Amino acid sequence: MKNLVTTKKTVASLKGGLVKSTLLLLLFMAGSCNMMYSPQEYFDKVALNTNMISRFGADYFYTYEKYIKGGGSADFNTCEKYLLNYSIASAEQNFKKVKDLYASKETEPMINASLDLYTYVLNSYKTDHLKIARMIDQKAPADTINNALAELDKKSYKTFAEKYEKLWGLAETYAKDHNITVKKMPF
Repeated sequence: MKNLVTTKKTVASLKGGLVKSTLLLLLFMAGSCNMMYSPQEYFDKVALNTNMISRFGADYFYTYEKYIKGGGSADFNTCEKYLLNYSIASAEQNFKKVKDLYASKETEPMINASLDLYTYVLNSYKTDHLKIARMIDQKAPADTINNALAELDKKSYKTFAEKYEKLWGLAETYAKDHNITVKKMPF
């Protein structure tokens, strides 16, 4: 009988130790989630990838025009296709990459600023930019397109620039803190 009681205590002790060990392991794994990516990888996903959306408003369409004049791609032979199948698709993929990142105390402001920027840009791409892309494809008069571009910039460029600059202010500080070299683009 004494051996049975001792065995029950030993089993209970082992179960308690196993539970504690499992909890410690889970806590360690949760704490190390932010180590899944290096600071360089965080910077690349959160900030550097936003270079793909740095052309916004009228600048977006001027860039598209250069793309078409440069030969473009048969896959994107209309402005609408280019916007939907390249710009929006890429922005949505990058948004998901940022959203899936573990946000530590250090990275959370930068991640939130990036998500805010992507959300703003995607909303404009899917509405105002798309209307203008369709005008271009339908060969609307140049004055009509130019007026629409001016209205787009008047309506949304300032907010875009503020969100973009906010992200990059945070990103440059993060890069400096982690010895990441940042080369400024000439635009």
